[in-house]
Amino acid sequence: MPTNRRAAQLLDATCSALTETIARHMPAGPYRDFTAWAYSPANPRRHEYLQSTGVIQLVTMNTRLLSGLVDEDDWPTMLRFAGQMNAYQVFEVVSDDLGIGLGQPDLDLSRQRRRDLIGALNRAMLQALLPDRRTPAVLLLSGPAREAARHASRFEQSLVGGKLAGMAEEYTRHVGGAAPLLLDVEYGLWAALVTNVESCRDLVDTVAGLPTGSLVRQGLADRYGAVERTLRAEHVSRLELATLGGHTILVVPTLGYLVCVLNDVLAPVPAHRDVLADGSLSDLLADAALLVRLQNDIGTRLLRLPPVQQGALLNRIALACQRSGRESTEDAIAMLAAGDDPDHTFNRLQKDILNGEANVALWHARRAPDATSALAALADSLAYYSGLYALHSARLAAGLAALDARLKDRRASAVVERFVRFHERMYSHAHTDPLGEYAV
Repeated sequence: MPTNRRAAQLLDATCSALTETIARHMPAGPYRDFTAWAYSPANPRRHEYLQSTGVIQLVTMNTRLLSGLVDEDDWPTMLRFAGQMNAYQVFEVVSDDLGIGLGQPDLDLSRQRRRDLIGALNRAMLQALLPDRRTPAVLLLSGPAREAARHASRFEQSLVGGKLAGMAEEYTRHVGGAAPLLLDVEYGLWAALVTNVESCRDLVDTVAGLPTGSLVRQGLADRYGAVERTLRAEHVSRLELATLGGHTILVVPTLGYLVCVLNDVLAPVPAHRDVLADGSLSDLLADAALLVRLQNDIGTRLLRLPPVQQGALLNRIALACQRSGRESTEDAIAMLAAGDDPDHTFNRLQKDILNGEANVALWHARRAPDATSALAALADSLAYYSGLYALHSARLAAGLAALDARLKDRRASAVVERFVRFHERMYSHAHTDPLGEYAV
C-alpha cells in the first residue's frame, strides 16, 4: 500500500469514489455485490484487486503528476476531483477490455458480436455526453446490447483474468455461494458498462460551465468516435491511425480535466482562457496524446532506434521465416511474438499480438498477403511512427515552453510533461511487469 501520505489519501479518495459510483449507478445484482465487496476492506485480497483493476497504478501516476503543484489547503478539493476521474477510468478499463481479440482483420461471429457491443457502448457514451440528453444508461444499453453483454466473460476479457477469477471465487466462499453465483459474477459485465457510462456523465457534469469543461467533454466524445472508426475501418492510412490512436488513448480528456482543476478551480490563471481560445492548449494535449499512443503501441526503446536498426531486427525474423519455411502473414507475426527479446525491444508489439489487440504499427502488417510483405509493412510503419515521435517530441517541448511563458504558471505544463515521461518510463518495462501493465 502507498507509504506517501498524499498517495494514501488519493487511494482512499479513489476507493470512496468507486464505492459511491457503484452505489449510485450499478444495477442491483451479484456483479454489483461482488464489486462493492472487492473494493471494500472486507476483501482480504483487496490490495491485489486494486492492483489488478488499475487503481494502484492510477494513484501512483496521480501522485507523481501532482507532486508540489497543489497547496495543502487545496488538497481536499483535488482529492475529490481526482477520485472521480480515477473511478471513471477504472470502469473504462473494463469497457476497454472488450476490445481484446478484436485487433485482427478477420473476426469470427463471437468477436463480431463483441465488436457490436462496443459499438453500442460508444453510441451510448456519445448520447450521454450531449449536454441536453439525460437518458439513463440502463436504457441506452438495453435490448441487444444487454443481451450481447450476457455472453461476454469478464474473466476472459481481461489481461488479468486469472486474478479476477480467483477473486470471484474468494467472494463466493465469503458469502457461502456456489457455481451459479460465480457465473453471475463472470457474466455480469452489463452492470459495469452501465456504470461506466454514468461515471463518464458524472465526470463531465463536474466540470460543466468551467472554461476547460468543453475541452474535456469534446476529448471524451472524440475517444468514443475514434474507437468505432478504428474497429470498423477497412482502409486507414498510417497518418489517420496515429490521429485515431491519439483520440482513443484518453490522454486529452485526462490532462484537460487535471488542467481544468488546477487552472479553473484551485487557482485560476487569467491567461488560461486565451490558450484555450486560440487552440494552443489543444495542440499541446494532442502532441502529448500522440506520444503516449506511440509509447503504448510500439514502446520507448523501439521508437528511439534508427530505422536501419529497426530494419535489421526485422530482417532477422524474415530470415528465420525463410529458413523454417514459414511464408504466411500469421507465421511472421507469430515469430515476432515468440522471439527472444531480452531488452524488451518488441515488448509492446508482443503484448498486442498475444492478446489480439489493436496496434497502430501492426495494422498494415496484419493485412499483408505474406510474411515478407508483413515484415516490410511493419518496417515502414516503425520508421514512419519513429519520425512522428521525434517530430512531436520536439513540438511538445516547444509548446511547453510557450505555455509557461504565456501563463506565467508552470502547473499545467508540469502535469503534461510529467504525464508523458511517466508513460515513457512505464512502457519501457515488460508488459508482464506490474510497472508496465497499465495504460490510460
